Amino acid sequence: MDNEVLYESVKTEESVLIFLDYYIIPENISADYCDLKCYGIKIQKTIIYAGGGKIVESKQINNVFYRYNDVVEFLNAIIKKKTEPNKLREVEKNYIAESVDRARETA
Repeated sequence: MDNEVLYESVKTEESVLIFLDYYIIPENISADYCDLKCYGIKIQKTIIYAGGGKIVESKQINNVFYRYNDVVEFLNAIIKKKTEPNKLREVEKNYIAESVDRARETA
Protein backbone atom coordinates (compact mmCIF):
# COMPACT_ATOMS: atom_id res chain seq x y z
CA MET A 1 0.00 0.00 0.00
CA ASP A 2 1.20 3.50 -0.80
CA ASN A 3 1.24 6.25 1.79
CA GLU A 4 -1.97 7.75 3.02
CA VAL A 5 -2.50 11.38 2.06
CA LEU A 6 -4.15 13.80 4.48
CA TYR A 7 -6.90 15.50 2.49
CA GLU A 8 -8.34 17.74 5.20
CA SER A 9 -8.40 18.14 8.97
CA VAL A 10 -11.41 19.54 10.82
CA LYS A 11 -11.05 20.86 14.37
CA THR A 12 -13.94 21.36 16.79
CA GLU A 13 -13.78 22.64 20.32
CA GLU A 14 -16.39 21.73 22.88
CA SER A 15 -15.46 20.62 26.39
CA VAL A 16 -12.68 18.67 24.66
CA LEU A 17 -10.58 19.26 21.55
CA ILE A 18 -11.64 17.04 18.63
CA PHE A 19 -9.79 16.58 15.34
CA LEU A 20 -11.34 14.74 12.39
CA ASP A 21 -8.70 13.87 9.80
CA TYR A 22 -9.79 12.68 6.36
CA TYR A 23 -7.31 10.72 4.26
CA ILE A 24 -7.07 9.44 0.71
CA ILE A 25 -5.45 5.99 0.54
CA PRO A 26 -3.96 5.50 -2.96
CA GLU A 27 -2.99 1.97 -3.99
CA ASN A 28 -1.39 0.69 -7.17
CA ILE A 29 -3.50 -1.97 -8.86
CA SER A 30 -0.62 -3.52 -10.75
CA ALA A 31 2.60 -1.55 -10.88
CA ASP A 32 4.31 -4.16 -13.08
CA TYR A 33 1.99 -3.74 -16.04
CA CYS A 34 0.37 -0.32 -15.74
CA ASP A 35 0.04 2.71 -13.50
CA LEU A 36 -3.62 2.24 -12.54
CA LYS A 37 -4.55 3.28 -9.04
CA CYS A 38 -7.54 2.78 -6.81
CA TYR A 39 -8.37 4.90 -3.80
CA GLY A 40 -9.62 4.21 -0.34
CA ILE A 41 -10.60 6.53 2.45
CA LYS A 42 -9.75 6.82 6.11
CA ILE A 43 -11.23 8.92 8.87
CA GLN A 44 -9.30 9.39 12.09
CA LYS A 45 -10.91 11.03 15.12
CA THR A 46 -8.64 12.30 17.88
CA ILE A 47 -10.11 13.53 21.15
CA ILE A 48 -7.76 15.44 23.45
CA TYR A 49 -8.90 16.06 27.00
CA ALA A 50 -7.87 19.07 29.08
CA GLY A 51 -6.24 16.80 31.68
CA GLY A 52 -3.91 15.34 29.07
CA GLY A 53 -5.78 12.18 28.04
CA LYS A 54 -6.20 11.29 24.39
CA ILE A 55 -8.39 8.83 22.45
CA VAL A 56 -7.81 7.97 18.78
CA GLU A 57 -10.42 6.15 16.70
CA SER A 58 -10.11 5.41 12.99
CA LYS A 59 -11.87 3.56 10.21
CA GLN A 60 -10.45 2.78 6.78
CA ILE A 61 -12.01 1.34 3.65
CA ASN A 62 -9.66 0.33 0.84
CA ASN A 63 -10.23 0.13 -2.92
CA VAL A 64 -13.52 2.03 -3.10
CA PHE A 65 -12.89 4.42 -6.01
CA TYR A 66 -11.01 4.11 -9.27
CA ARG A 67 -11.02 7.79 -10.20
CA TYR A 68 -9.34 10.46 -8.11
CA ASN A 69 -12.16 12.93 -8.77
CA ASP A 70 -14.67 10.46 -7.29
CA VAL A 71 -12.76 10.09 -4.03
CA VAL A 72 -12.38 13.87 -3.75
CA GLU A 73 -16.12 14.37 -4.34
CA PHE A 74 -16.92 11.77 -1.68
CA LEU A 75 -14.50 13.28 0.83
CA ASN A 76 -15.93 16.75 0.29
CA ALA A 77 -19.41 15.38 1.00
CA ILE A 78 -18.40 13.63 4.23
CA ILE A 79 -16.29 16.56 5.42
CA LYS A 80 -19.27 18.84 5.00
CA LYS A 81 -21.26 16.52 7.30
CA LYS A 82 -18.31 16.06 9.71
CA THR A 83 -18.69 12.29 9.34
CA GLU A 84 -17.00 10.33 12.12
CA PRO A 85 -15.21 6.96 11.77
CA ASN A 86 -18.10 4.92 13.16
CA LYS A 87 -20.40 6.18 10.35
CA LEU A 88 -17.97 5.74 7.44
CA ARG A 89 -19.21 2.35 6.19
CA GLU A 90 -22.88 3.40 6.29
CA VAL A 91 -22.23 6.73 4.52
CA GLU A 92 -20.05 5.01 1.89
CA LYS A 93 -22.77 2.43 1.09
CA ASN A 94 -25.44 5.12 0.76
CA TYR A 95 -23.18 7.28 -1.41
CA ILE A 96 -22.41 4.43 -3.82
CA ALA A 97 -26.09 3.41 -4.02
CA GLU A 98 -27.05 7.01 -4.84
CA SER A 99 -24.27 7.18 -7.46
CA VAL A 100 -25.58 4.01 -9.13
CA ASP A 101 -29.11 5.45 -9.15
CA ARG A 102 -27.85 8.70 -10.74
CA ALA A 103 -25.97 6.71 -13.38
CA ARG A 104 -29.08 4.71 -14.24
CA GLU A 105 -31.14 7.88 -14.66
CA THR A 106 -28.64 9.37 -17.10
CA ALA A 107 -28.16 6.13 -19.09
